[in-house]
Amino acid sequence: MRNTALVLWLEGLDPEQIASMPALREVAHRGVDLRLVPLPLAEPTVCYYQTLPGMGAGKIGRFDSVYPERYVARDTIGRPQGIQGRLLPDVLGIRGLAATFEELTDPDAYTTLPEQTTDCAIVRVRAGTDTDSATLDALVRRCGELAPPATHLLILTDVWRPAPTKLVNINDFLADIGLLEVGSRRSAEAIVWPETLAYGLGTGQVWVNLRGREPHGGVRSSQEYQEVRDALVEQLTTQWLDPDTNEPVVEQVIKKEAAYTGDFLFSAPDLIVVFRPQYGASPRAIGLEFDGVSVRTNDAYAGTSVGAPSARLIAAGPVFASGLTATASLIDFAPSVMHLLGQPIPQNVDGRVITSMFSESYCQQHPVAYDDTDPGALSQEEESLIVDRLRTLGYLG
Repeated sequence: MRNTALVLWLEGLDPEQIASMPALREVAHRGVDLRLVPLPLAEPTVCYYQTLPGMGAGKIGRFDSVYPERYVARDTIGRPQGIQGRLLPDVLGIRGLAATFEELTDPDAYTTLPEQTTDCAIVRVRAGTDTDSATLDALVRRCGELAPPATHLLILTDVWRPAPTKLVNINDFLADIGLLEVGSRRSAEAIVWPETLAYGLGTGQVWVNLRGREPHGGVRSSQEYQEVRDALVEQLTTQWLDPDTNEPVVEQVIKKEAAYTGDFLFSAPDLIVVFRPQYGASPRAIGLEFDGVSVRTNDAYAGTSVGAPSARLIAAGPVFASGLTATASLIDFAPSVMHLLGQPIPQNVDGRVITSMFSESYCQQHPVAYDDTDPGALSQEEESLIVDRLRTLGYLG
């Protein structure tokens, strides 16, 4: 008999809400409780597209909520270019399994399971923090009652991160150290682009002002490009200090080729900045603007708790381990569900099966298998477009 799964995906839950829900505690007690860590950048829509395909942004093409276009921050909208055929319900459907995906804004609207036999049903409740814990707890209990006894119940929460107690602005820091040239009154309009080496936007993107890619780029795309990135990594990690504590603002800086692989690597930011938990990009920094200072207190949330971004996966069912608490990656969710349903994992998936969440006997009887086919692979026409784009940006001769 094939395994079946019901995934209840709850939006906006924080650790305190999770701890206050008895039904969740009951599921965790008899099953597994996993903390899922997202890849950088941990912006909500990016995390959404890490969850369902089990891939990093280099293969999907969604890096942040904004991207630069001629030195202007543009909103990233629509489905990522590389997502076609790679979402978990799509992969399962292509393989002949009955998979459903629905989004609800009212938790009370979910009262019955689909009438047809379903191998995997994913229900995402977009209620957010406006819905009280008791209502969501009742939904968890209702799903447990609706699902047949042999169904595996998985409760997934969206990535949660507390509001930062300090707001930071990469552009102000770059201006302070002379890598971003700007007039006496700091504003995007006053940036002297031909004399600027790098700029920032989004939740932690740093872009080198690269010749051939940027309208007024002055950094050559070879040795000088690498030297500028090396200097930025050193400055951001060692010289950007909180004036109140004299402690570093940045936890780490990652070069794009170390963070991502895939057809969309060319459109990734040159550096990805991961801030320490209590720090976050200010709204003006996200939009390629200035605050006047590189670090300031977020008065509305001063003194609140801090923590690294993470999601939770709480699950129970016949083939799951019992009483397990562990940490894994957010991109491990999709391949783990595929393995639960007896499906081989596509080779192009970045995530790995969380084998510890399964019983020892299940792992012995069902070793992880892989599949070379890629339902979302680019067509020759799409590959040609990407090559042309790379050549236009100066990456290819």
